[in-house]
Amino acid sequence: MAEKNWTEQNENGKPTAGAPGAEEPMAQGNAPSEASAGGNGLGQEEAQVQGREGEGEEALPAPVAESTIGSDGTSAEAEGDEVARLREELATVQARADEYLDQLQRTVAEFQNSRRRQEKQLADEIERANANLIKRLLPILDDFDLAFQNASATLEGGQAATVEAQQAWLEGFRQIQKKLLSILQDEGVTVVADGGPFDPNRHEAISSEPSDTVESGHIIEVVRAGYEYKGRVLRPALVRVAA
Repeated sequence: MAEKNWTEQNENGKPTAGAPGAEEPMAQGNAPSEASAGGNGLGQEEAQVQGREGEGEEALPAPVAESTIGSDGTSAEAEGDEVARLREELATVQARADEYLDQLQRTVAEFQNSRRRQEKQLADEIERANANLIKRLLPILDDFDLAFQNASATLEGGQAATVEAQQAWLEGFRQIQKKLLSILQDEGVTVVADGGPFDPNRHEAISSEPSDTVESGHIIEVVRAGYEYKGRVLRPALVRVAA
């Protein structure tokens, strides 16, 4: 009964703890593993060291020449290409800027030449207009010369003849005045109308005095005639105004 208990096995087919034969098989079973561990320990460590060295050698990158790597990680060849491209763009932009500057200078020169031509044309037109006006005024000057030539003969005659001659002489001057006014009217010059209310834009008052016949604020007398050129006052009329 006792031997049966000592040799009794558990449910898994192994001797139960405390059985006489349990320790001896365990010792026998462990001996080979300890021997194997003692004999193979150095070989396993060497294999592990060699494995680590192999892994370290595979992790190292391939050597690269320092001259081909830039400070920012780009290659010198790429930097050279970029610099060449930038220089080419700079040259293109500079050429375009020079072209625009040349066009601008040409435009400014053409504008200045055109302005000079226009100023010269305007001056020429003004001179031609003045010349035409002077040509029309020359006959008036001839009439004045003729009137003064006849003045001596008119003044040397008798009293009766002198009066008649003087009247004719004065009438000649009136005709000269009418001719001159006609020429000025053809050029657009008109006389500022006399009489009526005082207009500060067309009249210049030299006095203000009471009047029994003229309404207050109206013109009493024109002392010097005024003239307008196409609606623009050339010279205001000097007038006396009723107070």
